[in-house]
Amino acid sequence: MARQVFLERPPTISDEQIDELENLIRKKFDLKTGFGEPHQEAAALVQTFKGFDLVQHDGTITASAFLNAMRKLNCCTDEHVLMALFDRYDKHDRGVLDVKELCYGLFGVKKVPKASPACRNALKLVTDQVLARGGKNGIRTLTRILRMMDDNGNRKLEKIELDEGLRHYGVDLSKDELDTVFHFFDSNNTGTISITEFLVGIRGKMPQQRADIVRKAFTRLDKDADRKTTINDLLRIYNVTEHPDVLTGVKTPEEVMRDFASDWDRNGDDVITEDEFLDYYKDLSAGIDDDRYFELMVRNAWKLAGGSGWAENTANRRVCVTHIDGTQTIECLIDDIGLGDDVAKIKTQLRKQGVKDILRVHIN
Repeated sequence: MARQVFLERPPTISDEQIDELENLIRKKFDLKTGFGEPHQEAAALVQTFKGFDLVQHDGTITASAFLNAMRKLNCCTDEHVLMALFDRYDKHDRGVLDVKELCYGLFGVKKVPKASPACRNALKLVTDQVLARGGKNGIRTLTRILRMMDDNGNRKLEKIELDEGLRHYGVDLSKDELDTVFHFFDSNNTGTISITEFLVGIRGKMPQQRADIVRKAFTRLDKDADRKTTINDLLRIYNVTEHPDVLTGVKTPEEVMRDFASDWDRNGDDVITEDEFLDYYKDLSAGIDDDRYFELMVRNAWKLAGGSGWAENTANRRVCVTHIDGTQTIECLIDDIGLGDDVAKIKTQLRKQGVKDILRVHIN
């Protein structure tokens, strides 16, 4: 039976370690530009990246190319620290960085909330209070409240609206803390901040191995490989029995299913993108400490075979196979979506999995 072993997290890298690396890069370009202005140093770093011939045509750089560039700059040899810097700027977990945004952020020309210790502290205060009040679904609940504060539907909030929304949920920031957060998220100095960007900031990064298992789940729904699916496809497959609120008795399976559907179909078009799918699990991930528990929840919800120990999937269908030589084995159907009780389809799936010499399949 196919088994996917859960990957351990890489070493934890502190924000202070990333700050130190950023300072090292800035010092190098202080010298390179003769202590030029921040925008001049940022432009020089952009040209340096381009000079390494690692930047793609759309102006982005992949994680592996970024690591190569940092090695060429002789900034750091610790790959984990380098990847932590990459992740700080890859706020939407796309695996690529816009080189200009990275360079102008490093030199403070562009505001980067997570690069500011004061902003990080204020965001942590918000996150801690949200999770303490609302548990695993705290961020999802805050999302609904902030959207209700958005009177004109443009997904932006003024400072007073953000303050009212946070206080409505029981999050109390001082004036200085609110000012700091608003300053860094008001990237264009328009007097408004994006609700989406603010939520990205407070939920934090989802560890890579968690993002990988969520993306693996999405591939089961994305039959056309266009990074889209529909709400009906999600509801047809989604198994709520391992949802945290069902396990703790906070909600019934039916209530979780209704909440789940309403979280997705925000504009009524019945289409769910991969980014929206990831965002849902990023919100849940922020309130779940145990990696194995998170993996088990996702595997059982979307019938992903594999895992080990705590994280081993228990939701996929298992059938008894009688082989030509008379022996019998219990086999897990790695992909049992749409098979039903169709024995021919089940046999075809088993053969794809490498199960041979099938005489009969017992489905009950």
